[in-house]
Amino acid sequence: MMVHSAVLGFTLLSLVAQIKGASSKNDISTNFTFSRWIDSVISNPDGDVLTPDEALAAWNNTQTTTTSHGRLEKRYGCNTIPGTEAPISDAVWCINNLASRGSQKCTAAAVVHFCTHGRARIMGVAGGIGSTTSSCNNIARAAGTVMDHCTRADNTVQGYEYALGNINMAVWIKRP
Repeated sequence: MMVHSAVLGFTLLSLVAQIKGASSKNDISTNFTFSRWIDSVISNPDGDVLTPDEALAAWNNTQTTTTSHGRLEKRYGCNTIPGTEAPISDAVWCINNLASRGSQKCTAAAVVHFCTHGRARIMGVAGGIGSTTSSCNNIARAAGTVMDHCTRADNTVQGYEYALGNINMAVWIKRP
């Protein structure tokens, strides 16, 4: 009986170690969202996380599934400026770039361009209070939410979301 308990305990410890050591690439690829991807990049910038190209592939693989994000309040706006849709590959590059800046401050006085790559631009718009600041990580998170909710079937995106914790800054993704 004692040997059986020891073997069972060892087996459980091995399973826990395997689960803890699971690749974050595998974890994020299942039920992919851009928001989860950006959180993984921010929390583990030098780790084994999806590249922008891998994130796009994971997103494409999940387009046949439907998920509920459990939100009670809609804060984002999609496709509000027709003809300004940006390619998602360029937008994802910018989001990754913003996430890599870490806690660096991203400040907007009126309108500021945080990143332009190819035919995508991520910008901040201050809401009538002069100047406002959020971490670049929170700008990336807001852009990830725009990607999750506003990406279109033609692989373009356009929309806005407020920066996490800062209702005075709208974060926009659109074509320059």
